Amino acid sequence: MSSLLSVNPRLVFLLGFVLAVAAFMYRDRDSIQRTSILFYRRTESGIDKIESLAARFPRFWSIYGWAGVAVSILVVPLSLLMVKQSIEQAIATGGQTGGPSLIAPGISGEASFQSGISFIPAEYYIIGIGVLMAVHELSHGVVAAAEDMEINSVGWIVLGIIPGAFVEPKGEKMLPGDGSESDGSEEDDDSEDEDGDGESRTEDSSSGGLWHQGTISSRLKVLAAGSWANFLTAGLFTLTAVLLFSVVTTPVGVGYDAANGTAAERNGLDNGTIYEFNDQRVRYSNRLIELTSGIGPGEEVSLNTSEGSFSFQAEERNGSGHIGILMYRNSGFVPTLRDMVADRREIKPGYSSFEGGISWTLSLFQMVALLNVLIGLFNLLPAKPLDGGQMVGAVLDHFSERLGKAFNAWSLLVWAGILLSIVYSLAPI
Repeated sequence: MSSLLSVNPRLVFLLGFVLAVAAFMYRDRDSIQRTSILFYRRTESGIDKIESLAARFPRFWSIYGWAGVAVSILVVPLSLLMVKQSIEQAIATGGQTGGPSLIAPGISGEASFQSGISFIPAEYYIIGIGVLMAVHELSHGVVAAAEDMEINSVGWIVLGIIPGAFVEPKGEKMLPGDGSESDGSEEDDDSEDEDGDGESRTEDSSSGGLWHQGTISSRLKVLAAGSWANFLTAGLFTLTAVLLFSVVTTPVGVGYDAANGTAAERNGLDNGTIYEFNDQRVRYSNRLIELTSGIGPGEEVSLNTSEGSFSFQAEERNGSGHIGILMYRNSGFVPTLRDMVADRREIKPGYSSFEGGISWTLSLFQMVALLNVLIGLFNLLPAKPLDGGQMVGAVLDHFSERLGKAFNAWSLLVWAGILLSIVYSLAPI
């Protein structure tokens, strides 16, 4: 019995999830296609709902698509800069810190971020990947439909044990298959001729880009839509987590720094958290401001802090008492977010019996938000076949086939740098 109790529940969960995926795939085996360790299932079910959603709010989806393009223009170079700095830091530290990292499900209750490979709790990983893939691909599909692009299929995908989803445009072969992409090739040619710029999109096709249908602006909106949805999802989960955190927790005190040359510093204070001021419990910065505003010069004050207890006289400044502490505001969205990330608050007594569930839920929301940000940033890296690479390639191909081919070589260089950095971080010293 003791050996059973010692089994890691996350390991059991992860194994159970793998078995459940395997059973589901076996049950649907006649409709599943496989290439090496890549399993996928194409279907047309759900395309009508995507098209209906796109047709219902066409103006909104146009604005949504352009917003995604605007954000991507800023994020594409930022993601490249972050990868560059990450690789440089990995080299500088001998692969110990800061390098590019794969993200995998772990059996520990704490996330572990490091060079080479990072682990997050298995249940957070599976839920987070499911959420980010769903919103990512749905966003691609809806914006594509709003731009009058035809969708060939939707479906799910499993790479090893990692689940995902996809939306496949008609006339293209995103995944290995049975040649269904040929069905839409003539339609693509017709649409190119109608727009009068078929030559430029023929060049796009030869370079292996995605979403060839429509104008260059339509393609950019569709390609940007996935990561844009991830960023919005991250914001939604962050906002929900902060609201929940603000309701169920309370600050333990007010953070402070002792100003140079003041009474606080001369009496031994440096930096920490104030719990009590003149024997009154202090949790919020607004309350501490109220208590300190009425102090007179020479008045004795007492502070109970994380550094210990202190008593001294307030100094005179501009006719009023001054003790010389710089306090940090802990009310409002940003301070609450900062406290949540740093885990600086305690749960309110009324919610103490639910502390375990609340802690798990808050961690889940934070991890889902983080995964959406990380994957969204990485997906906009200017290297094919990522969406950021497809966007840059689409622009270059539109003007010059030679630039498009040069960008393909650039993409290989970027991937080589990332993969070599990961191998370098994982290799034994």
